Amino acid sequence: MDISERLNLNSTTTGDEIEPFLEVTAELVQKRRSQGRIIFDRFMRNKMAIAGSLFLILMFVLCFLGPLVWRLDPNYANVLSVTNTLSPPSLAHPFGTDDVGHDTLARIMSGGRVSLLVGLTSMLMAILLGIGIGSVAGFYGGIIDNVLMRFTDVILSIPLYLLLFVLSASFTDGTPKSVIILIAIFGWTYAARLVRSEFLALKEREFILASRTIGAKNLRLMFRHMLPNAAGPIIVNATLLISTNIILESVLSYFGFGIKLPDASWGQMISDGQNLFAVDPWIIIFPALAIFLTVLSLNLVGDGLRDALDPQMTER
Repeated sequence: MDISERLNLNSTTTGDEIEPFLEVTAELVQKRRSQGRIIFDRFMRNKMAIAGSLFLILMFVLCFLGPLVWRLDPNYANVLSVTNTLSPPSLAHPFGTDDVGHDTLARIMSGGRVSLLVGLTSMLMAILLGIGIGSVAGFYGGIIDNVLMRFTDVILSIPLYLLLFVLSASFTDGTPKSVIILIAIFGWTYAARLVRSEFLALKEREFILASRTIGAKNLRLMFRHMLPNAAGPIIVNATLLISTNIILESVLSYFGFGIKLPDASWGQMISDGQNLFAVDPWIIIFPALAIFLTVLSLNLVGDGLRDALDPQMTER
């Protein structure tokens, strides 16, 4: 006899008598939730992560769909009219204009597309490279692990910004593609160490030993059984890596080693307007706010994902 039938036997059952059954029912319903629903509910309880997610959605809509509404050419310069240069925010130019008449809002949308694509694409390349190196090192161990991890330590020991400055001056042409490749080449190290540590912990687990016993091959063990169980930390690292790569691209562009004209980026906009800050501070404030809020939102989302994907989290 189930709970509903037991409760229907006596219509005069009091609230105190029903309450224990309701508690049991709620607990059973909670246990029936899928793992994905549990992770989603944990993430939704983090208000700061939700705020960061909403801002990122708005930023993507502004940068990728905004040009369909705001049709001003970000590269159109109008230096013949004094009123169209270094103008403050207005209805015609909500974010003002720069010293050559570029509409700052259009430039921020154009620069946002470049910065976000650089951050996302270089993150994907770096994560794939880090997963490959870290999984091989953690799974096989021994001399393979030592060689790969010592190579990783060598990369980590070199000052990153100095290395990027030198290499970008020699091997990049100022296009987003070259900057993406440069950042990805040196952005995989922390992902590799993270994946290696996860594989070292997983390869001695009972389900891996059982799979090996029934004849599962090494590649199947690595990418079918172990990698999905390490997905949580990898996803969190990937989220934080996007913000790191956006900052790297902004710093490179600020010092003239990254994105170059006619392409725009937030770091390049700050560099171009630094000498005009006293005359028109808006040309620096708006791209700087875009970098700050985007990176902050990515970090908030990363923290939310970390808490949601933590297997040690308890339901509250």
